[in-house]
Amino acid sequence: MRSLTNKIVVITGAASGIGQSLARAMAARGAVLALVDIDELALEALCAELADAGNTVSSYVIDVSNRSAMEQLPGDVVTAHGAVDILINNAGVSVGAMFDDHSIEDAEWLLDINLKGVIYGCKFFLPHLKQSPEANIVNISSMFGLFSMPGQAMYSASKAGVRGFTEALWTELSNTSVRVMTVHPGTIRSNVIRSSRMLDPQAQLKAVQLQEKFGMSTDKAAEKIVRAIEKNKLRVLVGADAHIAEFLKRLFPVSLQRLVGMFFD
Repeated sequence: MRSLTNKIVVITGAASGIGQSLARAMAARGAVLALVDIDELALEALCAELADAGNTVSSYVIDVSNRSAMEQLPGDVVTAHGAVDILINNAGVSVGAMFDDHSIEDAEWLLDINLKGVIYGCKFFLPHLKQSPEANIVNISSMFGLFSMPGQAMYSASKAGVRGFTEALWTELSNTSVRVMTVHPGTIRSNVIRSSRMLDPQAQLKAVQLQEKFGMSTDKAAEKIVRAIEKNKLRVLVGADAHIAEFLKRLFPVSLQRLVGMFFD
């Protein structure tokens, strides 16, 4: 993508974490923003910040797992801005629990947001994106979309699903003006773990502390993602741990999971 100036960019999960940093990074490049989140107050604060800085921005308080709301969203964005050039499906949640202890309600909640939300975004925005001479779909997966960890079975299922879905979509759209990219962040200092549904509060606290100590900042992660969009990449790994995970999974596709199992035994 030659330039992001005046490109109309839709970002879900925009009110915090990587989504918030992506909004700021896109705004710094002169993009027009349509920001989506379920947290109305945080979304309003971000939009006010960006508008005060001279950026063109609109906001939409939506749960990405709500099919009817997502189906209506593209029309609202086009009405506000005239077109859509980039869709970033970033909204995501986490549940930390062994599968035996994992409620089916939490599993459905996670899959509805992490996977169905991405599918809804792609399905309903795609007709509009095809009208752009230069469009991008960016789907945020995870390092756990490349390999799996105990206590993250459903999260890994959702993120591996995003990976597989995105790669198929990339192939299907390869002869169109729409480019598609999947993003695999490693440990990022975002709110995903802090706001996750975890059965063990002490385990959650420890995970947050490790994330704060070793994680990459959301601003740095967002910058890597935006640069990858500018280069029309198919996939981007964000963070040293994501690169290491991919390397080990390629080198030891079976043994890596055995090693992880021994570590958590």
